[in-house]
Amino acid sequence: MRAVSLLVCLIIVAIFAGCNHHNPDLVNPVIGNISFVEKFGFEPDEDIDNELRIKTHLLYVERLLRKKDVSHLSNEYRSRRTHLLNLLRSYAQAGKYPKNYDYQGQRKPCFIDKDQNICAVGYLVEQTAGRRTAEFINADYQYADILDMDSESVDSWIASSGLTKKECAMIQPTYGSYPYPDQASNRVKPMYAISSAVLMGANATFNVINVADIARGGNSKTAPVLGLLAGTSQVTMGAFGFSRERRLTKYDNSPQFTSQGRLSLFNIGIGTTTILLSSWNLLRQKKMEQKRTSWNIYGFPAGNNQAGVGLSFSRKI
Repeated sequence: MRAVSLLVCLIIVAIFAGCNHHNPDLVNPVIGNISFVEKFGFEPDEDIDNELRIKTHLLYVERLLRKKDVSHLSNEYRSRRTHLLNLLRSYAQAGKYPKNYDYQGQRKPCFIDKDQNICAVGYLVEQTAGRRTAEFINADYQYADILDMDSESVDSWIASSGLTKKECAMIQPTYGSYPYPDQASNRVKPMYAISSAVLMGANATFNVINVADIARGGNSKTAPVLGLLAGTSQVTMGAFGFSRERRLTKYDNSPQFTSQGRLSLFNIGIGTTTILLSSWNLLRQKKMEQKRTSWNIYGFPAGNNQAGVGLSFSRKI
């Protein structure tokens, strides 16, 4: 009984772990991934094309800043602000962004990369104060957040821009490490692989027990009932994983059936097998119980030439 309880706990943990794809990597530390979620309806992760995330974020912030009330600014500063937002939109649509070459496995801002590609805020500085100013900032703060830049050059430019430092920080994206994970190999996420392994082991166990019960005519309901739980869990997790993989291919042009997608199909297949065997086992046991149970109605003489009616119930053990 203790082993069964442990197995049930493992199944529950596997369900939540396998279906949880939350990723803490943010495209911007101020507003997070709200731009991507608002446009596509789901949280992005490292498998999403980095340029798509950057462009989505920049255009979102550009629209957001245009809506902000700036009536407190003078006409001159409002004009500068509008000019910078126009530049930001052009930069976002051009799609020529820097790469994070130096921080593997992390998302970091990058002012100017080794290919001389410049970030969004750097581009605004370059277009209004010159490339030399942008390179001067990059020398000390290449991978720094705007809010962490303790620089007179940065503060002076921001003060004359019509933007606030927080608004500049909202613009500044973070970049995934480069080179990006090989989209062709499409590695399986560790937690999904572990959860799949746990559920596969559980389902394989229940399948063996169900087959043995069916073969020898066993009448224990524990294995088929738990088998239905495990099978349904694995089908649910597989369906969630496969649906998500298909959804991602719409944006990153990765193969239709990725490694995780194929594992998801395998999960669905194993889970379905367990559900069918468990259902067959329960149905067989129900039919056996019906055969062992019988009801009979019979008549008997009750005296004075009257007949009585009797009801008989019997159950074979």
